[in-house]
Amino acid sequence: MLTQHLSGQLLRDQVTPGSADLSAIHALPNPPLVQLSTDDIHVRRCRLASDAIDSRFGRFRKDDMPRLLELIQGAPVLIGHDKRTLGVARFFGGDVEQREGVSWIIPQFYWPRAHSAADDLRVMIDSGVYSEASIAFTYRTPTCSVCGNDIRGCAHWPGRNYEDQLCFFYYDGIERVTEGSLVYRGAAHGTGFELPAHDGENANSAASHSLMSPTVSRLADDISTISPTPDSDDAGPTLTIKHRGRRYLALLRPLKED
Repeated sequence: MLTQHLSGQLLRDQVTPGSADLSAIHALPNPPLVQLSTDDIHVRRCRLASDAIDSRFGRFRKDDMPRLLELIQGAPVLIGHDKRTLGVARFFGGDVEQREGVSWIIPQFYWPRAHSAADDLRVMIDSGVYSEASIAFTYRTPTCSVCGNDIRGCAHWPGRNYEDQLCFFYYDGIERVTEGSLVYRGAAHGTGFELPAHDGENANSAASHSLMSPTVSRLADDISTISPTPDSDDAGPTLTIKHRGRRYLALLRPLKED
């Protein structure tokens, strides 16, 4: 076996999806055609919609939030609601969560690491440049908050006050969620993206992969952890790397700060 010493800037720990994520993805309608592994995908969470009044003075009912989350399963993630393009990611799983008195649907979404622009999307989301989201959906009736009738036929106007009561409308009879998009500004205040909660699953594998430079990670056909190296305080894990039929032993060490 050939031995090689690798050195370079260490990367921060990356998010590693869990087996529950993979199960949820493969349970979607029109699931992946091949069995995905935790090394095949990036996963993030999206604060996509809430039951607060949005910028158009529309509002989801709190009781409809679980239904919204159900309808988003398998829907595509687009850029700017551009329906002339195909999705860059896909929604799955998630939860309905309460944040400061507001009910949110927070689905997860995934995209393949092997895509040529996968790292570009991850970097733009994680750096906060892509920071807001928006949901596209169909519904039957905009119900007036003042009189309870269809606001298209009543005398009230969304955004106006009637006896100190702000008029808005409910999105009633939700039928379908067509997509969710990364946008420059969302209609709902507070949308955005989050890292998945790390439950410790595959922690050793995640740490080992995150120590490698992107170049080494992409070149390697197979990476596996042999063991940590406790003999030295500044030593990282020991890895075997299989590339083009050869196996390399790599001892990764963290860079010391000046």
